[in-house]
Amino acid sequence: MAKPENRSQLMGYFGAKQKNIVWSWCAVNEDEKTIYFSVWTDYRNKFGKRERDYYVIQEPHWGVNNETGSFSAARNDHDEKFEKALNGGYRTFGYFVEAKDKNVVPREIANTKTSFVFSLKIERLDDGSIIGYPLNRIEVR
Repeated sequence: MAKPENRSQLMGYFGAKQKNIVWSWCAVNEDEKTIYFSVWTDYRNKFGKRERDYYVIQEPHWGVNNETGSFSAARNDHDEKFEKALNGGYRTFGYFVEAKDKNVVPREIANTKTSFVFSLKIERLDDGSIIGYPLNRIEVR
């Protein structure tokens, strides 16, 4: 297989499936019990100093309709994967994505780093945010 050039190809490389290739923020390989989360490169150490570098994987308001309080399909999918990761024994990985415009909501992906993924230790904070600590870099060959 050729090196992946986009997010869909990267997930295919790892045998992970996205619920929807346009709006999914994550993908899962059920056979290997692995989950791959999109990680915005600019969301590093947003909540102040911790014991090691981390990235925000989800904030409580992401994917929530301000008027109705309902969750988007992408948010529901993300929450389902977090449940598997935090309580279902799935291993977690991340891959970096860069925003077209960091100030626009919702964000659009300008670029996905496809030459590597990294193992990720995730943690839910008291406010409901989920952060991830990158552990080991895994090169895509």
